[in-house]
Amino acid sequence: MLRPRRQFENLILLVLLAASAWSQTAHYTVPAASVEDDLSAYHQALSNAADAALANAARETEIRSRIAGVASNGTTDPDVTILHDFARKYWNGNDEAVRRAVARVTQLRPLLASILQEEGIPDEFAALTLVESGGQPTALSPKGARGIWQFMPDTARRFGLNINIETDDRLDVLKSTRAAAQYLRALHAQFGDWSLALAAYDVGEMVVQKAVLRSGSRDFAVLSSKRLIPAETRAYVPAVIAASYLFAPNGLLGGSHTQVRRSQAIVYAASTTGVSNDLLTNENSRT
Repeated sequence: MLRPRRQFENLILLVLLAASAWSQTAHYTVPAASVEDDLSAYHQALSNAADAALANAARETEIRSRIAGVASNGTTDPDVTILHDFARKYWNGNDEAVRRAVARVTQLRPLLASILQEEGIPDEFAALTLVESGGQPTALSPKGARGIWQFMPDTARRFGLNINIETDDRLDVLKSTRAAAQYLRALHAQFGDWSLALAAYDVGEMVVQKAVLRSGSRDFAVLSSKRLIPAETRAYVPAVIAASYLFAPNGLLGGSHTQVRRSQAIVYAASTTGVSNDLLTNENSRT
């Protein structure tokens, strides 16, 4: 009787040991269906990542081709007389600096014009970047306006641009152009006049709105003659209009470039790339 009893006890011990071992490994056992689900999700994530990478590559290729297409579109140099006149009035008489700035804006213009048109803004407004930054995406003013469109941080965030320690969308030509177009559209909707929209872009909506209320007029010339807007802005708007004639015969608001009256010289943001000889410091009053 002793031997069968011992065999039975050993059998019980083996069962207990097996149960213990199973309980310790069961936590790490994944059902077959779960493994299949995980693999499916993993492959889907890989597929999504590949699609995103291909989309980004296609987007970059399109941008390069659109910029490269400038040369094949028969773009001509600006009229020498108009360029010299602009340099004399607004760029300390430095024709060569203006020529280089015009070349930079011309290279980007197809890209800028495309986004402006999508947002319902005349593509001639690409000339605004000549006055704001000399066509340099890294331009930075002493007051913190940055990028080709010279956005101040608060305004940039209002129109969806991210600005933090790691990212500054003001340096992204595509994103900042979209934001600038939306801002210009909002300003035109508020004031109903492109000259006032430009003035507000420079000095801020509140200043222009206050000037409109004080004068009872929405005519930029009236606000300027009554000195209800800052001197910088009184120079800024004619400068942008004059700059537009460097890219198109009829300019921003139509007519002849000779109709743009002379104004005081304006100054520009400096580039953070080290190419600062073309641009002067811009004491930007924009908020």
